[in-house]
Amino acid sequence: MSWSLSGKVVWITGASSGIGRSLAVEAARRGAWLILSGRNVPALEETAALCERARLASENQQNAQKDEQEASPGARNHAACTLLPFDLADPEARLEAAQKALTIHGRIDVLMLNAGVSQRAKFVETSADVFNLIMETNFFAAVDIVRAVLPQMCSHSSGVIACVSSVAGLMGAPWRTAYSASKHAQAGFFSSLRTELYGSGIQISIVYPGFVRTAISENALAGDGTRHGKLDPLQKFGQNPEVTARTIWDKLETGKLDIKVAFELKARLGVFLSRYFPALFVRSISRHGGL
Repeated sequence: MSWSLSGKVVWITGASSGIGRSLAVEAARRGAWLILSGRNVPALEETAALCERARLASENQQNAQKDEQEASPGARNHAACTLLPFDLADPEARLEAAQKALTIHGRIDVLMLNAGVSQRAKFVETSADVFNLIMETNFFAAVDIVRAVLPQMCSHSSGVIACVSSVAGLMGAPWRTAYSASKHAQAGFFSSLRTELYGSGIQISIVYPGFVRTAISENALAGDGTRHGKLDPLQKFGQNPEVTARTIWDKLETGKLDIKVAFELKARLGVFLSRYFPALFVRSISRHGGL
């Protein structure tokens, strides 16, 4: 099932930086109507400005006017980018945000669940509050938002739900017990949901980024909840997030369900060893501290 972002209403969580920001800019370039969410309002405003520039750069004035005229009635009279800031870890806030998102254009065509928080601490050094916060943010928030948005998609027999997971959702790694658990939980939930929705016209895709040049490791939580503040070497030299975003949208538009992106040799080898040679994988990954 192939489709195009042009004219689609796309809600992106975690749009203030990293992969989420690049996904938003690329979607704007392809003609989508965007709802951008995150906690950092100034950063979301920066993303919106980048999206607007990308849209203008990709269309001349005549084509832009034509696209506006051909856009669906629900989207025609709204701004190309709408900001919807909220705290993903707050159950009431995320449900309220989901209801607001559904009213902005009257529908959501593509739900991109990108927001999340990582971890850099051993399990024995991670407080229960921090562990639960990571699970709440990465997993339960995604489930709640899908629960709120899915009925509308089912009523139209169309829609795309994409979850940005991680290579940590395909294998374990030290100092990421909560993060990896949340990403494995995402894989289980969305792959199961996909089987339930077979034939419904709704696409459920899981994205597994390998090593992308973002600040996720710097923003990761230590065991006491403080910011890790260090950039992992493999991320420092990782793929440009703009390239990652283009690849993700390209594959989503072709209907691909499981998407591995920025999977260089170490990521591919790690997943292979974890699956087929777990003892060798454990010895290897424990030496250099993970991903």
